[in-house]
Formats: sequence, structure tokens, C-alpha cells
Amino acid sequence: MAADRMSAMALKTVLWKLAAILGAALLIGVIWVFINPISSLTVDPSCQRIEVHWKGRDGKILGDLGRLKAHIEDPQNKLGKRKLILGMNAGMFLATPQGHPMGLLVIHGKPGCCTSAKHGTLLLNSGSAKSANFYLQPNGVFYVTKDGKAGICTSHDFLKRSAVQFATQSGPMLLINGQINRGRAFSPTSNSLYIRNGVGIRKDGHVVFALSNRSVNFHQFAEYMLQKGCYNALYLDGGVSTLYCPSLGRLSTGSKLGPLLAVME
Repeated sequence: MAADRMSAMALKTVLWKLAAILGAALLIGVIWVFINPISSLTVDPSCQRIEVHWKGRDGKILGDLGRLKAHIEDPQNKLGKRKLILGMNAGMFLATPQGHPMGLLVIHGKPGCCTSAKHGTLLLNSGSAKSANFYLQPNGVFYVTKDGKAGICTSHDFLKRSAVQFATQSGPMLLINGQINRGRAFSPTSNSLYIRNGVGIRKDGHVVFALSNRSVNFHQFAEYMLQKGCYNALYLDGGVSTLYCPSLGRLSTGSKLGPLLAVME
């Protein structure tokens, strides 16, 4: 009996210690998120390749970052050995079984995503859902040219671009020529708080991929991109936003996503 009581006390002590460790880890996590509301990775397109993907080689939608990783790192890939260092959801997509892009999609130089002319093309009007974030003006396009240079511009300005290899359209623009979007949705006191992701470009051509660690409004997200040295930045999505980036400690795979952004080395 005495031995049983001692075993029970020892187990209780171990459980208390585990609870204390878990509690401390949780507290550290909360403090870290408070101090670091947004995480980002800055990429040099001259050293790392940036692509947009939607379907795999089997013709089926990738749909999540786990499948994107397998697709990129497939040893049978004719492009040779590649390693995914960042994956995230690209521009907004529709609630169709195929996760069709809401706006423009360009993959390997081919605009549009399927035989339907309604999907994957550049949208310049306000559409039927005028209140949707995609249609907040100006919306924009993130693109990569055939020579590997990245850019972000308003959707209307994209009409002037050529030799585009990859592109994804979304909205609204967060930064335009170094200024935070002046739309009403960008009020510093806005209570529209969501997990958000986006992409920005600096004057040196480096690209900043960012995901918030907690819910933020548009102004907070745009201000962060400005602090990271971006002069143009584009909001990609919220709510479904997810990130795979081992160097940032983010290994999410996500699910039921549409077009995807990939950074490789």
C-alpha cells in the first residue's frame, strides 16, 4: 500500500511538472505572438525561383501546401531537383470544387486556368460582389517575368506588362508607390480583424511574403509591409491564409485552397 501511495504521488508530481511546462510554453507563445503579430520571409528572385501553381501534373487541383511541396520536390520533375522553402495561398479563389481563381492566373506564361473564359482572366470592373475585398480599389497583380524579375502593380497597370511567366490577381493593394491605400477599409481603427497574408516588393527587387500570426486589420498589415521596405504590396487573402516555411517555424499544409505561391531553391 505504501508503495502504491508513493507511486501515485510520483505520478502526480510528474503531471504537475508537465502542466507547468505546458503552461509556460503557452505563455511564451502568447507573448511571442503579441510581440510579433506578423511573420515574413524576404526573397531575392535572382537567387530563389518564385512560381504560381494551381494543378499538379495529373491535372488535379493541388489544393493544399502539402501537395504543393510534393509537386515541387518530385524527383521525376523535368526541371530537376528543387526544394520548397515557402508556400502560401496566392490570390483569392472561388468556392468551386476546383478552387478557380477569382481573377487573373498566369502559369508558365499561359494566361487563364481552363477552357472556361470566365476563370483565370484579368478583372477590371467591380463585379457583382462590390463589397468583397477583391474588388476594393485598386486591386492588383503580383507577377514574375520570364527573366525572373518580380513586380506588383494595379490591375489596370498590368495591361502594360509583357513577358509575364507567373501572375496572380487579388485585392486590395496594400501599398501604392510607398503610400498606404487611402480607402475607407484602411482606417487605423477598423475592427475588421482577420489572419491575413500578402506579398510586397522593395525597390531592390526583393519580395516580402507575409502572414499575420494573429488577427490584424488592413492598416496594421499595410503598415508592416511599409516598415519592411516595400513600396508596392498586395493583399492576398484572409481567414484561409496559411504558410509553409521551415525557416519561420511554420509547417502548415492548409486545405481546400486555390492557386498557390511557391518559392524554391
